[in-house]
Amino acid sequence: MKTTFVPEEYPVVLRDVSKVYRLYAKPVDRMKELLLRRPFHREFWALKDIGFTLKRSETFGVIGENGAGKSTLLKIIAGTILPTSGSVEVKGKVSALLELGAAFHPDLSGRENVFMQAAILGLSQREIEERYKDIVEFSELDEATMERPVKTYSSGMFVRLGFAIATCVSPEVLVVDEALSVGDIHFQKKSLDRIMGFRKAGKTILFCSHNMYQVRSLCQRALWLKDGQMQAFGPTEDVVAEYEAYQRKKEKEAGEEERSISIVEPEAKPATQAPPVKIIDIYIVDSKGNRCNRLISHEDFIIVIEVQVLEPDRPFHLGAVIQRDDGINVFVTTTKQQGYDPVVGREVVTAHLSLPQLALLSGDYSLFIYVLDDHGIQVLDMAEGVYPFSIRAATSEMGIVALKHKWHIKTL
Repeated sequence: MKTTFVPEEYPVVLRDVSKVYRLYAKPVDRMKELLLRRPFHREFWALKDIGFTLKRSETFGVIGENGAGKSTLLKIIAGTILPTSGSVEVKGKVSALLELGAAFHPDLSGRENVFMQAAILGLSQREIEERYKDIVEFSELDEATMERPVKTYSSGMFVRLGFAIATCVSPEVLVVDEALSVGDIHFQKKSLDRIMGFRKAGKTILFCSHNMYQVRSLCQRALWLKDGQMQAFGPTEDVVAEYEAYQRKKEKEAGEEERSISIVEPEAKPATQAPPVKIIDIYIVDSKGNRCNRLISHEDFIIVIEVQVLEPDRPFHLGAVIQRDDGINVFVTTTKQQGYDPVVGREVVTAHLSLPQLALLSGDYSLFIYVLDDHGIQVLDMAEGVYPFSIRAATSEMGIVALKHKWHIKTL
């Protein structure tokens, strides 16, 4: 792998990076290939001709289906595997959240694995000793547990310790592969806070996720990988919109009911434990303050959301989606996107989302309501497809929304 000078403003530069694997039908074919000096394998191109540069302080998204080459790309940037061809130039220390805990030695204790893994990340013995206490505190494992072999750990303990080690350094480049979808709500929140801390400190972050809402919220630019190749690259909204259109087309061609991708993907659903802020009621009132589920187009109405705060003074945001019965999202909003400060309250908080003169045309709809963390990213609680309601328009216009318009006709 060629290494050259990387300008300060571009800490990550990839040029025509490809990765090919040799696949053998049987183990003996490797020996036959060596002895007979002719191929007994087929080539699988995990990546082909990937090239881009990342700016300093940029959060960059990588999206695509399973098997598209996302993890291979992140591993090459992290330096855990080498490309078959092309060059990768990375300036500064890299920390990667990939397969957390996978490199642990099962027979070594948690403490021994901390020292071994931190040394691999480039920390000196003294630096590891100075940060050991912080690592253990973040993982929330006690000293007795740290002296046990990690093969006795639960999967959750593995993840917590792996994340604590991987983020104990102060990297210039942070590589994140689905790290926000592991662990319980409490640990997801801690993980997100630490990643957001790196973001605010001006670190360059590569963020890989199936959760399009998180990608939209975090990333300035994005890359869509398809079959190991660059399918789309550029501003996040453009890339994600193209990817979602591809997914809808694919589902339609497969004979499935076409639907819009919702505000969150299944991976973002909250854990089964009680959320710190819980939705307790959702309803709609008309302009007179009466609860209703039948509305007239262009009338005012208000969505009322009541939440119970189980952790006093826990800051949170709210999100709302209006979805038509065919699965089309006609409107999505969050308090974070609108620039509101996080909500802070005790016991019960009531929120009103006012929709004056709503211009939706005739159809059947439902609500999707979300409680989000103070970053507007992690889902704490949700109510999807609730409170069905219908809208009837007095006009004969068709479609989803009534747009203000005027005809101008000129005849010869």
